[in-house]
Amino acid sequence: MLNMVELFSLLGFPARVGGRALLASRYISSGFTTVRVTSEYAEQRFGRSVRWRPWLMIDVQELEEIEELINKGSDAQLESWRVSQLSVCGMIAIIGALVAQAGLTALQLPSLEDVHYIARGAFIMSIILSLMAVFFSGLQQSSFGRASDPREQRLWLSSSVRWNEAKMKAELRSSIVAHMILQAPFEIVVMSITLFVVGFGVYLGSSWKAGLKLNEGDQGNRAVLIAYIIPTAFTLLMYGHMMGLKDRELRKTGEVDIVQEMSADLKLEGSPANFVYVGGQRESKRFDSMPNTEDMNVRFDGLRMALKEAAEAHRRSAKADEEVARQYERLLEVR
Repeated sequence: MLNMVELFSLLGFPARVGGRALLASRYISSGFTTVRVTSEYAEQRFGRSVRWRPWLMIDVQELEEIEELINKGSDAQLESWRVSQLSVCGMIAIIGALVAQAGLTALQLPSLEDVHYIARGAFIMSIILSLMAVFFSGLQQSSFGRASDPREQRLWLSSSVRWNEAKMKAELRSSIVAHMILQAPFEIVVMSITLFVVGFGVYLGSSWKAGLKLNEGDQGNRAVLIAYIIPTAFTLLMYGHMMGLKDRELRKTGEVDIVQEMSADLKLEGSPANFVYVGGQRESKRFDSMPNTEDMNVRFDGLRMALKEAAEAHRRSAKADEEVARQYERLLEVR
């Protein structure tokens, strides 16, 4: 079954790469740090030939993260990840519906039948893919959303049990099938948005080249095309470049590892403030952060007073109980 899954991944690889064309500046700015496959995990799972199978490069890092989550993550972390995944899935369904509506409106553009057929074809594919994204989002909600128990979630995200030679223990292996199911709505809606942007660009460019009368003025079509190109290119370059720089920062500083260490320290020590990072190295400040002797004495004095008041209250309560018992005895004597 894995071979068939990899075959589907191979066939869909060009479309997945094309769907990410709008964020090409991100991968250029990051130095393609988010799509590397020559990692130790990739070679252990897919063999050394993984470097010659580029269709796996999009999934390797996320497969490793899922495997880390289901084997080392707590139940709370797993549930938080599940809620986040379902929330994103719901947002994708909304985006897909909006893109489908935009595609239907685009089919009513003036003189669409007179421009290059690529424009109409791109709009139609955008509509179909956006509807598929909505459909797959609903399927994801009904499949992964039903796995409410942490054990069921781990089993749903895993494919089998493997033996870890380095750690000498059995671990769950992340499922590439589950990963593709979870990623399908995102991948499809990204393709849909890319096709809509491309189709609209082809429409404006073809209208200008064919000299169609869409706007008043001698150069109206060219002006509208320029108005389309400038904001589109600027926003994609700016946001893609910023995301690429952030990818570089995360890879350079190892922020993810630091956050994980701080989380572990929080469980062990009770407060992340017990450690400080100097020059990228973690140093303990446990004893520096301890309260001084004067503060501790004040706290102990308060505790002593509270204990004395509690003891006195118990004594008064005991006296009151004794008085009640005496009154009961007097009533018996009267009778």
